[in-house]
Amino acid sequence: MDGTLLRGRSSFPYFAVMAFELGGILRLLVLVLAAPLVGLLYYFVSESAGIQILIFVAFCGVRVSRIESVARAVLPKFYSTDLHSESWRVFSACGRRCVLTANPTVMVEPFLKDFLGVDLVLGTEISVTESGRATGLVGRTGVLVGRRKADALKNAFGDVSPEIGLGDRLTDLPFMSLCKEGYMVPPNPAVEAVAIDKLPKPEQNSKFYICRLSCGGPVSGSNFAIKIAENFELLLLLE
Repeated sequence: MDGTLLRGRSSFPYFAVMAFELGGILRLLVLVLAAPLVGLLYYFVSESAGIQILIFVAFCGVRVSRIESVARAVLPKFYSTDLHSESWRVFSACGRRCVLTANPTVMVEPFLKDFLGVDLVLGTEISVTESGRATGLVGRTGVLVGRRKADALKNAFGDVSPEIGLGDRLTDLPFMSLCKEGYMVPPNPAVEAVAIDKLPKPEQNSKFYICRLSCGGPVSGSNFAIKIAENFELLLLLE
């Protein structure tokens, strides 16, 4: 998703928004302080280990219903302004559309389904307690990267090969090899974003500027969180 369907190659700013909306400035601060460890794990140990830290800090102890509410009410404003125009042109022309992502399903599914009309979202599943709170850990299938993306695709489609697969990094090659055609999306910071009025369900956009969460205040607070995350991320060269 990041770097393929979205112009930005990092999910860190979006986790920052979630952390701020779910736990205020304190949880956001913990996430920012954990960023060097995330970068170290991501680049030198494993991609999945870095993502697990982001999930733990952003979600640990929070009710899943609140995570879903924030993801539905706040994140679409930011995702919709970062859609990769070239990838979207290909993706939107497909009949049945499926997104494979290392991001938690609960975090990205509302935007992908409600605003882009995606048919199927296969993402990382988070572990939940009996009382409905996120443990901060991931489910038994782990973080959806590398071979796990390919396994998820096989489980969803069986012996049917998808027509086109889009990816942006080497760990996407296993699932792309299962598609009839595979294309790598090269990094291009200059690529234009898709205009909001070009989205398949633009009527949803009116919600962006009027939403106010009982737990986090107006969307403007999330603008603050994402700016901090983006500036700190530049120093760490996180992707």
